[in-house]
Amino acid sequence: MKNKSTHYDTVVVGGGPAGIATAMHLGFHRLRVLVIDRKTSPMQFANTPVHNYPGIKPLTAPNKILRKMRKELREFNVETLFGNVIKLEGQTPNFQVHVKSRKPTPTFFTAKTLVLATGISRKHPKVNGDWKKWLPYAAKNHMSYYCPDCDSPQVAGRDVVIVNAGTVKSALHVARCIKPFAKRIHIFMTEDSYAPFTKESETILKQSGFEWTHGLIKEIKILEPGKRQQLLTADGQTLECNTFFVAWIGIPRSELAVQLGIEVDDQGNIITDNQGGTNVEGVWVAGDVRPMTQTVATAVGTGVYAGIMITHFLLASD
Repeated sequence: MKNKSTHYDTVVVGGGPAGIATAMHLGFHRLRVLVIDRKTSPMQFANTPVHNYPGIKPLTAPNKILRKMRKELREFNVETLFGNVIKLEGQTPNFQVHVKSRKPTPTFFTAKTLVLATGISRKHPKVNGDWKKWLPYAAKNHMSYYCPDCDSPQVAGRDVVIVNAGTVKSALHVARCIKPFAKRIHIFMTEDSYAPFTKESETILKQSGFEWTHGLIKEIKILEPGKRQQLLTADGQTLECNTFFVAWIGIPRSELAVQLGIEVDDQGNIITDNQGGTNVEGVWVAGDVRPMTQTVATAVGTGVYAGIMITHFLLASD
């Protein structure tokens, strides 16, 4: 933290593409901005190139895009703190932001306005009962894909096992999206997913027309990344494919919003107006914590829009 003052025009909570896009616009208008990033954005780890984000050919991996975004922030004198916001309170123009960080930096900041770009908690499949064992394959080296809106064309002509970590609805959504591209689709319903596998789920799958089985994942074997991969089940099945496609479930990270009295829907998504504003004056929302499709392009768009609205709000306040 270069500047000793701890009061900002805007504190942005979340350093993914939405939060960075907001901060970049505000910095461009010479406002004093702090981004607090706990470095858990899916873009932090994914290294399979993005196909549907304009203007980045040759194609670039999400983790490289994020690094470039962070570098550009410095050009606009936007400060970044890697830490975790643990509490929000107050109201405009004196919001209080409490932070936990490993570095010897201030742990308390104030701001005229806030942006919540906290994203979603992405639930992964479990391998031998532990979701962390899936992380080596999560959106890395073409071993698995997560976004049917982004990645469906990347499975063209390939054998795909859809690994379900959510509901039967999410599994079938992925299957329908990739059907025009994939050579073969097999849905594997994990019995320890975050939504129960029920008799009704079984009935729906039988009527779907897709090949499917269910069970527990015992082991993943990557013989050739993105070419020859195996899913071994607890009951002895071996499902071989070129790549996995995860049908996952996401939980909005809206706990901080609730602390401020911000309204959320029954899924936990933060409710906003068409400008990204909330029911609490001075607080805007950008990115996946709103009910929206999780793509880089849409996240950046909501971030820029929030930045525009905050700039107007601050100018009017001054």
